[in-house]
Amino acid sequence: MRLQLGDIPRVEETSPEALGWRAIRSPAAGIGYWLAALVGLVLLSGLCAGLSMWSWAVGNRGGMATTGDAASPWIAMLIILAIFVPLHELLHLLGQPGWGWSSRSVVAVWPAKLRFGVYYEGCMTRRRWLAMRLAPLIMLSVLPACALALLQVQSLSPDVEIGLQVLMVVNALGSGADVVAAILVVAQVPPTACLCFQAGRAYWRPT
Repeated sequence: MRLQLGDIPRVEETSPEALGWRAIRSPAAGIGYWLAALVGLVLLSGLCAGLSMWSWAVGNRGGMATTGDAASPWIAMLIILAIFVPLHELLHLLGQPGWGWSSRSVVAVWPAKLRFGVYYEGCMTRRRWLAMRLAPLIMLSVLPACALALLQVQSLSPDVEIGLQVLMVVNALGSGADVVAAILVVAQVPPTACLCFQAGRAYWRPT
């Protein structure tokens, strides 16, 4: 694992096309941002609708916790907001080959733009890439939503419930880009192919 201060270097050592790699097409940056935001809102709406339907089905009319129910709601919310991005990126990192400890795994920190992320310089199977890319959505939004649904009928601390709600919401919104990327890969890359990354660009090649 390497630490990269600033943006990922864009200098390509060799021509990927010469190695038989094929570029993965993606929309322009502006369109991509809007698609990610739209998908994030759809994810959030779907999770909230699912929770509401479950609450109605089990006969729990109390609904989800509000900040007035908790002893220290702002503390719970601030803690979740502070750890959300590191947790999200850590799950991406753990999904990389070698559980993120490979020399090809890069942790990029860009203080000037308040950006933090992880990157992999090399190749991995499409299945592994999809699991890596969607792990934060599953672990930080879907599972908290399931926990809220199952524990609504139990006695759950309002502070814990609000923390899970905030985590589910911010991560669902932040996972829009992951889902868009996964859709692009599924549409363009055969199931048995490998995804390869070089100088911040994504390619695929047959195995």
